[in-house]
Amino acid sequence: MKKDTFLLLILFLTIEISLFGIHYLYLLQNGFNNSNYIVAFLILFLPSAVIGYIFLYIAFESIYSKQKNLEHLVREILHEINLPISTIYANVALLEKSCTDQKSSKRLKRIKNSTKRLKKLYKELSYYIKKEISLIEKEEFNLKELILEEVEHFKSLGFDRFKLNLEDTKLFLDKVGLEQVIDNILENSLKYSKENIEIELKDKTLKIKDKGVGISENEMLKIYQRYYQSDSSKTGEGIGLAIVKRYCDENSLRLSIFSKKGEGTTVEIRF
Repeated sequence: MKKDTFLLLILFLTIEISLFGIHYLYLLQNGFNNSNYIVAFLILFLPSAVIGYIFLYIAFESIYSKQKNLEHLVREILHEINLPISTIYANVALLEKSCTDQKSSKRLKRIKNSTKRLKKLYKELSYYIKKEISLIEKEEFNLKELILEEVEHFKSLGFDRFKLNLEDTKLFLDKVGLEQVIDNILENSLKYSKENIEIELKDKTLKIKDKGVGISENEMLKIYQRYYQSDSSKTGEGIGLAIVKRYCDENSLRLSIFSKKGEGTTVEIRF
């Protein structure tokens, strides 16, 4: 849509410049004075401005209408996808309460964890689709509460290796996007470290530190590249830090990564 708007403005400016060229030629042929300048201005500029306005109004109205239809379609599709996921999750929870067989309980737990993951992927998909059609709005929230929610999510998946030092921090940002950022950083830390993950939030600075495999100097040059993974044996698509950097750049946040091979990694975000 932005590209279409830009092309329309270029076309309108081209028409205006062409008319000013005609205006200039008229003045050269008829002599330059106040009276013929005013006559030429009224004859050429005002009608062209009206025509240009009508042309742009019709064009923008069409684009606006298409955008509203797209937004409506996206909301409908996302709702239809979310409904069966929520239904599965709710029914698994009910089955867990009445299940006494250990083997069946383990199966239900795997289904539940997979459904949680699917719900999280749905949330990410919903966020990025909405972002592309400019539906994302900033909001005020407490970063401490957001981090605690993310930690609880990972604990529910069996990862209970967190050491927290958090202070209340009010922010006005794209909350869902920041949730994806924290999720990606924590997922990386848990993936590459077997020890506790230290999370500190102080003076509007978030630090997430692990004592994992670390990153070498050569790898540090590539970590923001999309699809890059320092360890190809690990699961994932290798897009985590690329997403983190993009979000920080878009929201003017200072992102720093300190790491040493064999000693661990610290990711720092200053708000």
